[in-house]
This record gives sequence, C-alpha cells and structure tokens, in this order.
Amino acid sequence: MKKCLVIELWWIGDATLMTAILQGLQSDGWEITILAKTQTRNLLETSYPSVKWIEFDAPWTAFYGKYKIWRWPWATIARILREIRSQHFAAAVSIRKDPRQHFFVWLTGIPRRIGFDGPASRHFLSEAMPVRNPNAHRVEDWWQAQKTLSNTAATLFPPKLSLDPALRERYRALFQKDPRPAIAIHCGARNAVRRWPESHFRELILRMRREFDFQLVLLPDLDGYGSGLKDLAENILQNLSIAELLAALANLSLLICNDSGPSHLADAVDTPTITIFGPGDPQKLRPFRPQNLIIIRDICPYHPCSDYCRYPEPFCLTRLDCASVWPEIKNYLIQQGRVPLQTSSTSRLTKTQH
Repeated sequence: MKKCLVIELWWIGDATLMTAILQGLQSDGWEITILAKTQTRNLLETSYPSVKWIEFDAPWTAFYGKYKIWRWPWATIARILREIRSQHFAAAVSIRKDPRQHFFVWLTGIPRRIGFDGPASRHFLSEAMPVRNPNAHRVEDWWQAQKTLSNTAATLFPPKLSLDPALRERYRALFQKDPRPAIAIHCGARNAVRRWPESHFRELILRMRREFDFQLVLLPDLDGYGSGLKDLAENILQNLSIAELLAALANLSLLICNDSGPSHLADAVDTPTITIFGPGDPQKLRPFRPQNLIIIRDICPYHPCSDYCRYPEPFCLTRLDCASVWPEIKNYLIQQGRVPLQTSSTSRLTKTQH
C-alpha cells in the first residue's frame, strides 16, 4: 500500500480543516501517517482510527521565540527525522507556505514532497503547487494538494469528525431537560487578541434573551475566560475533554464563538456557528460550511495581522460593539429558524429568571 505523510504541525482548528484531505486519501487507497502535535492526535484518533501518528511539537510553530534556533530541541528533531526516514514514505503533503517546514521535509528524503511554491521553498519541494488564489480557504488548499498527489479529479470532502455515541447521548439527554433549543457561547481563544470582550458577549446574550427563546450553554475557556457570564447560563460546561466538547457541540442548535478551534469543531459535526473575527482572515480560516455566519468589520488598517497586534489592545474586537452587529445576528437567527421568537409569556419568564 502507498504510504503518505501528511504534515499539520499547528493547532486543533488547523487539524480539523486537515480532515478534508484525510477522507480523500483514504478513499484513494493511501496508508496515512500524520506528523502533528499530541493534541491533534487526541482530536482525530477516534475519527480516523486507521491513521498512524508521529507526534512532534515543531519549534517554528511557537508564537514567541520561534526564530531563536539555538534553543530548538535539535536532538528531538534528529530523532523525528530518523523515524520518518525509517518508514520509507512515497509522498509527503503540506499546505503551509513555510520554507522551514519544506526544508524539514527535504531532510527526510521522501521522494514526492508536495507543497505550495515560493522563492525559498521550491528548492526543497519535488512538486511545487502554484498559488492560484492567495485567498483560498485552507480546505481548498488541502483539496489542491490531494488532487496533485492523486493526479486525478479527486472526490472532495468537507471537514468531518466522528463522535463517541455514549457521550453524544449524554449531552442530548442533558440539553433535552429543557425543551428550548440549546445555544452555546464560547468566549475564549488560544490567543487573547482573538477574544471579543466578555462585556460584549453579555450584551449580546441579553439582546437575544429579549427576542428569542432558548437555553444558554456556557463553555468557559480552559483559563476561565467567559466565567463572568455564568449568571446568564442554564448549563455551564467546564474542563471538557476533546471528545466531550465534540459531543456537546453536536447537540447544539448554534454555537457563538470567536475565531478559534471550537468554531471548526462545531462545523465538522455540522452545527451552525456565528463566528466573530478580529485579526484573522475569514476568507482562509472561516468555518467551512455555508450555513455559518461570519461577523467582521473593517476597523484596523493592518488587518489581517496573524495575531501580532500593533496596539495595546485588539481594537478590531474591542471597538466591535454589540449594537453594530446585532441586526446581522438577529436576521441570521430568524432566517435559520432554529431558535423561536419570544412570546409574551416566555418573555416575562426570561425577565424573572435573568
């Protein structure tokens, strides 16, 4: 069987988007090994049990200190290279336009090295794909890599994750205790510059309460961000495992969140999202399915900045007030039809509870 090394060294949102190529390569008969962080394995192992793994926390993916190469774990890098060479892969695929990553792949000696072209990368790739559309979504980049590898008009898949049936039933039962549809708020993001302020989320929830009838599920971030909204929630889910988070997301009518990993997890289990973008680029990194709503405003002249904000605070989010986005969100909720409007009786009950 043909062996392919798929490389995605970044975070869980990126790993979720990568599942677009995993499904295609499996259907084409490739034996897949993924080079990725441990958290990516924790996310994908249940959904893709036939995939093999090489775990690697690449130093060039760090947010700070990535250019201090004298501090890189060179012994670990050498061990990973030896392990990859010993497995005799026929091909390696990566979509990061990163010459450091392409140089690393070149050192493995894999004969087919597929990635996007660039002045510093073309020397390390055996098949440099042309960058036809610089604003293409990451999923479309994976599709292009799949078609290059297979040399065919490949079947194209959207991101997809599987669920633990027992966990899915647990959260279905939890949310069904309240007959109203469940809407979750996840306020966090790995980088603080992607976080819409808690106060803005609070105002949004209160506006929604006045016009729509739903139960609120609060998903505070692992560092506690979002906990200031606990007084507004019917269910508070904290410190969930990846499998638990996926099962909870799959039972929601809607997730409202920042540009972060949970938006992609929800999309991969077919739960609609409202995603609030700040420094990120929604053309490339939005939740992929068309059922989702993206909230973004042209506030900062340096957008997108890849999280390297030039100001003391991310004005693209702090100045994105709730009043300016509420009409867009309200229209989306009405058009989706997943959340009923308040009646006079439910409105009185909501005011009493909150």
